[in-house]
Amino acid sequence: MYNLFAHFKTRLFFLLFLFSSLCARQIDTFYGPFEVNEPVLLELIDHPIFQRLKNIHQYGVAYYTTHTEEYNRYDHSLGVFALLREHNASLEEQIAGLLHDVSHTAFSHVGDWVFGKENQDKDYQNDIHIVFLKESGLADILEKFNFAADRMLPSEEFFTALENSLPNLCADRIDYNIQGAYYQGFITHDEAVSIFKDLTFKDNRWASTNPELMKKLTRFSLFMTQGCWGSATNYVTSRWLADAILRAIELGSLSHKDFHYGTDQEIWEKLISHSDQIIQKKMDMVLNSQNYFYDVDTSEQADYCVKSKFRGIDPWIFSGSECVRLTQMDTVLAQEYQKVKEVMAKGWLIKILSD
Repeated sequence: MYNLFAHFKTRLFFLLFLFSSLCARQIDTFYGPFEVNEPVLLELIDHPIFQRLKNIHQYGVAYYTTHTEEYNRYDHSLGVFALLREHNASLEEQIAGLLHDVSHTAFSHVGDWVFGKENQDKDYQNDIHIVFLKESGLADILEKFNFAADRMLPSEEFFTALENSLPNLCADRIDYNIQGAYYQGFITHDEAVSIFKDLTFKDNRWASTNPELMKKLTRFSLFMTQGCWGSATNYVTSRWLADAILRAIELGSLSHKDFHYGTDQEIWEKLISHSDQIIQKKMDMVLNSQNYFYDVDTSEQADYCVKSKFRGIDPWIFSGSECVRLTQMDTVLAQEYQKVKEVMAKGWLIKILSD
């Protein structure tokens, strides 16, 4: 009887291994290929809603104005997944990382403006994330494999490798800084892969042994904080594009469903070719923002003081048996870091020429 049971068990393991091997597929990421054999991951990646992220640009409206690099939410999501997988996160956290951006509307954070979230700490796509998973059909896949959609909110409470508060690194923040730094020429692809492999996640924090590469990544985060994510140009163009979208919804030529499930280029083409004069004017303002606003010196002259989130990172670095902040190791970088932080806290005083 024992021999029969052992034989059955061996055969079962063999069949499971064979099934797993037959399901396995290579998934290409920015950091290289990963063999994936979990059916839940493969079905989620193949789903049209996840594939849609190929056409949602990482920097939203900035793709059409100042940051034209071909970096999208699909590549970013796979990058986050790759980081979590490489560093032995649970399958649940890998899934949460893979799906963390699927609920972005067209033009990403322009959705914050459309739905009145632009001045709040919590982003719009996080507010709708669980509902989006359920309405899009992604939750059905999760349920099929015994994963709860309600657990997939990308929060520090559930998933500390995926999400962590600034100035700490987290898988989300690591990837968009690595890939962004590569596209902007701050690092090479070899350096990007070196950072990817060097990082470790232990005691709920990411840390590196390579301060020189971390300096490049930190300087990129300062560059983007001031020059893209938190810039006055990004503020006004996001606002004006949101105005155009809301006008199109009001006229019935665009629906909320289009905005939630459509792609950047589809909606951009609708707006740019629209016959409505108000939409035409808003789109011209987006494309030629330098003609519609300028910086001023005093609050009395300004229409707005633009204050945005400071997104500078300050990674943990292994130093002997301890971990220290990168800015503690480099006084020049610490000064750069503090200067940008102060600039963002002060904000940009701007005058609008036409609205």
